[in-house]
Amino acid sequence: MTYSVTTTPTSNSEALHGNTRSLISTLFSRFNGALAVAIEAERDITDIDVWDPAVNSWLREAERNWDVVFDLRRALREAAVTQAGDAALLAMVRIADAVMGSENVIDFGTADNRLRAATFFRQRLGRGCVPHHVSHMLDQCHARLSTVIRMELYQPVCDLDDLHDGLQYAWPEAC
Repeated sequence: MTYSVTTTPTSNSEALHGNTRSLISTLFSRFNGALAVAIEAERDITDIDVWDPAVNSWLREAERNWDVVFDLRRALREAAVTQAGDAALLAMVRIADAVMGSENVIDFGTADNRLRAATFFRQRLGRGCVPHHVSHMLDQCHARLSTVIRMELYQPVCDLDDLHDGLQYAWPEAC
């Protein structure tokens, strides 16, 4: 015997409860995944033997992975904010830009300070403003950017002109 049942599509019920994913949250989720893959690829090539025949393919793979991260960052910056959590995700993307774009010690220090301050995102946004999945994505990205900022690839090249006089003598190993 067959029964006929009318149901509401999932997309309609998600919209009623505010659980729809925006373009920014979807791209940010992909960004988190791409960042994890790029970090692993970079770790794979840290202590490799340059005479290993697979070195070139590993280097190309790492470059492709970082290119995906940069492409997703660009797409995120161009996307329009449609939900409350999108602003927090874009703020984290701006921090990622600072971390990955630092070219000298001063920029690196500023990026590191911004990343440390990002742990207070949810406190500044207020209770209930950011959905749980957005908070989780922010936590994941924060952890991955904390790894990136410690990677040799993103350590700044020190120029003595960038350091203040007292810092040149107190931190000689920096250069």
